[in-house]
Amino acid sequence: MITTRHRVIPPGRSPTEHYAPSDVEQLTDQQILQLEKTAPRLSEESRELIGAEQIRHITPGTVTKSAEDEDTDTRIPSEALTLELVYRCTTIPVPRLRRVIRDHDTNVIVMDYIPGRQLSHVWREMSTWRKLRVVFTLRSYVLQLRAIQHPGSAIPGPIVPPGHPPRQCTSPLFNWKYEWRGPFASYDKLAAFFNDRYKVALVQHRRVPTTKAESRVRADPFDNSGPLVLTHQDINMRNIIVGDDGRLWLIDWAWAGFYPGWFEFVATRIQSENEETVVHRSEPLWDLLVPFICGLYDHQEKWWRRMAVGMEYK
Repeated sequence: MITTRHRVIPPGRSPTEHYAPSDVEQLTDQQILQLEKTAPRLSEESRELIGAEQIRHITPGTVTKSAEDEDTDTRIPSEALTLELVYRCTTIPVPRLRRVIRDHDTNVIVMDYIPGRQLSHVWREMSTWRKLRVVFTLRSYVLQLRAIQHPGSAIPGPIVPPGHPPRQCTSPLFNWKYEWRGPFASYDKLAAFFNDRYKVALVQHRRVPTTKAESRVRADPFDNSGPLVLTHQDINMRNIIVGDDGRLWLIDWAWAGFYPGWFEFVATRIQSENEETVVHRSEPLWDLLVPFICGLYDHQEKWWRRMAVGMEYK
């Protein structure tokens, strides 16, 4: 990875060829931090924007957000590493990473502002044909993520710099009472953790097997038959921007990491349910098409829902 004073450049790309000039190019870190103190939040600029309370619009072309890593001593947040990796290895439109600034115990991610509207606000305005184009595009994004080869992909969890230990994990699948779990040194450790939570859940349900079918349910293990792949884990209509440039942008990579492929499906299903709470409406067609976007993992989702109560305990 090549690091310039002002930005991070993916390997094999020249700073001038692939990064258009940014309007924070000539600003120092301290000047950016000063702008952040007074800059409006995106949610303040537009009532349409949902879930943008932590994003500061510091210049016309640039926003900042605080990294969400639980490991506060890290100097390179996992979301910044993910943005860089996805930009380098796929054609998925993502905000370009411009800088990471250390501010006391927080890492501030500086990235491009994406003009456009959240899919949650334009979905109902779209024709059926346009909706299907969105869904096919998102499916291609998921497939591209799963095809990424990375030296750290054998270790579950957020992306880490080479030689660094694994980081704690979070996503909708880990529940919210004890949001951060791990770190997990191997795929087997991740599977063992979920299998332990599954046993706890069965005890809490007082599920004593009385038939062969119930015995099979009780013995049903965490599915680690597929490889770990890069997953976004927060694909929902608020994190998809229909850009003014006509492209479909995928934002908010804070929960991304290497997990079983079925995590993307289950996380998207969970976030679709949460979306109904946030925007106070359901989108049946979106729900129907999630299996096409992420692949259908019905058995794994049922397993997770049986296990979920186990996440209420340490």
